[in-house]
Amino acid sequence: MERDTILMLLYPKLLRRQTQSTIQVGERRFQSILTFLLIISLSACSKANHLLDIPIKMRDGINLYTDIYIPEGEGPFPVILSRVPYGTKSDYILQPFYGEYFNERGYVYVSQNVRGKFGSEGIFTAYVEGQEIPDAYDTIDWIVKQEWSDGNVGVMGESYYGYTSLMAAVSGHPAVKAISPANITLAREKQSLDGVFPIQASGLWTLNMDDIINGEYQDTENLDLYHLPMISLGSANNMRDNLWIERVEGYLKDPREIREEAIEQYKKIRVPALHFGGWYDTFTRGSIAIWNGIQTHSENHNVRDKQWLVMGPWDHDSMSVHIADITPKTTIGKRDFGTNAINTYGETITAFFDYFLKGENNGFIDTKRIRYFNIGVDDWRETEKWPPASSEIQSLYLSSNKRLSSNTPSQNFVSSYSYDPNNPITITEGTNIWSRAAQMRERSVLLERDDVLVFETEALEKDLEITGDISLELFASSSAIDTDFTAAIVDVYPDGYSLLIQEGILRASHRNKNESPSHINPNEIYQFNIDLWSTSYVIPAGHKLRLEISSSNFPRFARNLNNGEPFGMSSDILIADQKVYFGEKYPSRLLLPVIK
Repeated sequence: MERDTILMLLYPKLLRRQTQSTIQVGERRFQSILTFLLIISLSACSKANHLLDIPIKMRDGINLYTDIYIPEGEGPFPVILSRVPYGTKSDYILQPFYGEYFNERGYVYVSQNVRGKFGSEGIFTAYVEGQEIPDAYDTIDWIVKQEWSDGNVGVMGESYYGYTSLMAAVSGHPAVKAISPANITLAREKQSLDGVFPIQASGLWTLNMDDIINGEYQDTENLDLYHLPMISLGSANNMRDNLWIERVEGYLKDPREIREEAIEQYKKIRVPALHFGGWYDTFTRGSIAIWNGIQTHSENHNVRDKQWLVMGPWDHDSMSVHIADITPKTTIGKRDFGTNAINTYGETITAFFDYFLKGENNGFIDTKRIRYFNIGVDDWRETEKWPPASSEIQSLYLSSNKRLSSNTPSQNFVSSYSYDPNNPITITEGTNIWSRAAQMRERSVLLERDDVLVFETEALEKDLEITGDISLELFASSSAIDTDFTAAIVDVYPDGYSLLIQEGILRASHRNKNESPSHINPNEIYQFNIDLWSTSYVIPAGHKLRLEISSSNFPRFARNLNNGEPFGMSSDILIADQKVYFGEKYPSRLLLPVIK
């Protein structure tokens, strides 16, 4: 069977990039047969030794089932490990192709179903260090005792199995020589992002993963995400919801505890790491934060400067599919960034592991610590720090006539809108875990809403390159004791087409990010500092830069009901009257990192 035919049969939803939750049981059984045929086909082609469903016993007697891909030739070999919750043979994460890919490059590839998933024994408890750290240690301890292992182990993965790669490093097993986590964040940011619950990432993911032993996913495609109270959303739809309830109940953890927990994990990571992230990934901020956190806090000072970061024009799913000979989309909305980013993942991660696991003198150690893709220039750049030293902050002030100006207005202004949680803004494509950037909708529909404030520059006389961390200093008040403020920056084409560049959200009670949450006083003016994350993007001459301000981004983020009650427990909805202040007294401004 031709490889492209196998791909079309086995990975139809991967190629369309729809959510896995739509997969039906009968289809899954059919695909399992195809997976088996595929593995046989790949084995025949590569002549590698594939050991499937091998039980590896953990210290508590639990068996985790594991697939092992051993290359042909004389061993022993260095080993690359991935610990996955999606199934070592599933249509979601291309594990058989990773096995073939790394076998061809002289590595044993080990793919393991984590505890409680796809036949592995025990109970799955998402993002719990007490589960993933000892399981990683015990698995690696088993690996290094096998005759095909040379004792050098690298750990890699995307999303959840990027997290398990971090935990493998935290475990401290001496055989772990390097890790490569991609598209991840630490657990607590997955749960609460500047005080806001990311329902379309953490929420739907949790409900999909909320099972005990079997690997079947729950269908959340037709779930009523408007259901209140949020804590009963799963049970109201006759769904398993243990993990969901745990997430909702733990939502309001003190941000100081979140920060301290993260620092403790960073301290324990004492191995070189190659981090990957995407400008349109739901964890853009997390990928950069983890890279920076290890550099700053690792207890091994020799490892601090051995942290590399690659940021490309990717969303959550498009970074590595080329490893299976699937050509990823090269568009964000209707903007085409070309083919320069397609093969970067495989080539870079191979060079990284070759250096640290095989000891090859390939020059990787001398590469710049950050490699990032500029959308617009459509090519890669390198720097030693983030933001790049050449990036300078430029202020664009909210001004009259819905303008963004480089000059502070000499007068004072106020704009107002009402935020009704019953009618939230619902444009989310491109920056959440279930959608592709290539499918991003045009945003001019928001101009028709009276709950979105819009400020624009004049048509640019020259290209504007934004590279670095973006933020908004917003002076605002609300009639509610708690509410949300959102912001997005948008590239507006001469024909009116508008394309999201980056966005952010802040819950008013979490305005002081290093302090315990506290309500605001109704109608009192506060300065809210909204993180709009990071990018590297060129707005061409003739285009405009638009700033959109509102109070919802649903279902990417759960609605704030404006009542100040504990999240997930209330059904009472209040309409909040929001006011945004700008001008001489309240200089609300967009802070752009600009390359001159």
